[in-house]
Parts: sequence; C-alpha cells; structure tokens
Amino acid sequence: MQMVRWTILLLLIVARPAFAGFEGYIEMTLKMKDSSGTMKGYISSVGARIEVEARALQTAGMPVQMTLVMKFSNPDIVYLLNDGAKTYTEFNVKDARDVTKNRSEKTYTIKKVGRETVAGYACEHLLLTANNGGETEVWTSKELVDLAAFREYMRRNRQSADVLGMMKALQEAGVEGFIAKMISRDPKTGEPTITMELVKAEKRTVAASMFAIPAGYKKQAGILGMLPR
Repeated sequence: MQMVRWTILLLLIVARPAFAGFEGYIEMTLKMKDSSGTMKGYISSVGARIEVEARALQTAGMPVQMTLVMKFSNPDIVYLLNDGAKTYTEFNVKDARDVTKNRSEKTYTIKKVGRETVAGYACEHLLLTANNGGETEVWTSKELVDLAAFREYMRRNRQSADVLGMMKALQEAGVEGFIAKMISRDPKTGEPTITMELVKAEKRTVAASMFAIPAGYKKQAGILGMLPR
C-alpha cells in the first residue's frame, strides 16, 4: 500500500530533528488520492516512533493502524509492530529499490510565495515547479530543524529521486528546513495527489521504552515494500 511507503518516508523525515537536539512529539496528517491518515511521532536521542491510523479504498475505508520504530543505534532498520498479534517485522531501508539509479533526479525551480505559519511555526511558503511541469507547494521551517542530515541520509541510501531533487533545490535556494506542509499536484490536472501537514509539535521528554520492541513480541518474516518513488 502506498500509505505504508509514505509512512516510512515520514519516519525518516521525523527522525531527523533528533540530530538537532529536538525531543518530543510531532503530529502530522497525510492525504492521498485513495487514502488518508494521521501520524503521531515520538522523538528523542534514542530513536523515533510513529503511530499511524490510515483509511484507504483497498480496506473499504476501515482504519488500519501501524506502529514503526527506528533506533538511532541502528538507523537503517525500521521495525513494524503488530500489537494485535504481538509480532514485529524488520525492514532494512538499504534493501529498497535504488530508484535514483534507474530514474533521473528531478530538477526544480523555486518561487517564494511569502511567509506564513503552520502549527504555530514560522514558515517560508514556496512553489516548486519540476522539469516535467508538476508543481509542489512546500512550507519549510527552520524553527524546528534544518534537514541537511536527512538529505544526506537519503542520498547515502539512494532513496526517492523526487525527494532528493526537491531537497537539493531547497538547499541551493537557501530555504531548506523542516517540511511543515507539502501539497504535490498532478502535472496534467493540477489536482492534489499528496497533502502532508504538521498539526502539532511539542518539546517534551520521551521515555526510552517507547523505542524498544515490547517483551514477548516475536519476529515475523515479511517485506514492507519499497520507499516512495
């Protein structure tokens, strides 16, 4: 399911503030053509945890819950917890398809729209136009974190040509930051295909146990799928 792929990418995005000293709670919403969801993220120097509730056409609108955990002692491994079955699945992000090898990195031009706030944080509202005509609006904030570490992580693991091109363009324009909101549009229709938005970010202490595999959970074989293309 595409929601799972984007959830993993969101985990990588949310994980980056920890390297800038952020510890606390982040809540975001994600809407796509055939699904929508709410993501609750917990971050500390130990790791990152995302709890997602999503609804998709494939599940007839029934809610699907997912919990993903990343430990910074081994940041290439993502754990998907199944609380109902008391099992967990491991996913190595390096095992994902090398999309940047098979697809050219998109290039973008950037237009500054203005200064706005998202969830109470000052943001730069930008319009990015890709070389294929597709448009993406982003709101970036440096009040939360600069994403240089995230960009390097994506480059090192060669994930998502679209995101890499976007990060490169934002960096070169001097407007890189935490993506507090993003609206990606279909290049043919102009209709939104992906909308992601920060609704809350709070600094608070997070217990290390939040990033541990619960006692009694058994490892289960399985593949979560690829990261977003």
